[in-house]
Amino acid sequence: MKKLILLLLLIPIVSCDSKSDIKVDNTIELTFSNYVEYWSEGDFDKIVNEIYEVPFVLYSQDSTMVMNTEREVKDFLISAFETLDSNNYGYSIRNKWEHFKSDKNLSIIEMNFTRYLKDSTIMGANERRASYILRKYNGNHKIIGMIPHTPISE
Repeated sequence: MKKLILLLLLIPIVSCDSKSDIKVDNTIELTFSNYVEYWSEGDFDKIVNEIYEVPFVLYSQDSTMVMNTEREVKDFLISAFETLDSNNYGYSIRNKWEHFKSDKNLSIIEMNFTRYLKDSTIMGANERRASYILRKYNGNHKIIGMIPHTPISE
């Protein structure tokens, strides 16, 4: 009897643990499809103009960087893309959503992704993760904060 009760208690945990079942708003899907495309292309202008919103906050493991202007965000992205390019970065793909929470105009989402080198071999870790804070502006979501769980420029 104890085994049956334990089994019945575990079934909901196992069935709810499927991360591939996470559904997000269509506008967030579009934002991230564009984001991954622009990132893969190194198009920092489109990222600054369409994806990120200022102030933009980057929470790294040992510091917090607040970028109050589009120029600051662009300079940060230029530096990151220069480092990526010197490391032979080719492109990225989104694998799945890890977590998602939305409340009115704010959303938090964690993306699982893979980076590839120019020769299409995997760059570093197979499954990278980053968490993003989004705010809804006129029906569209923009990223206002990011927590990279792996280094941005590697």
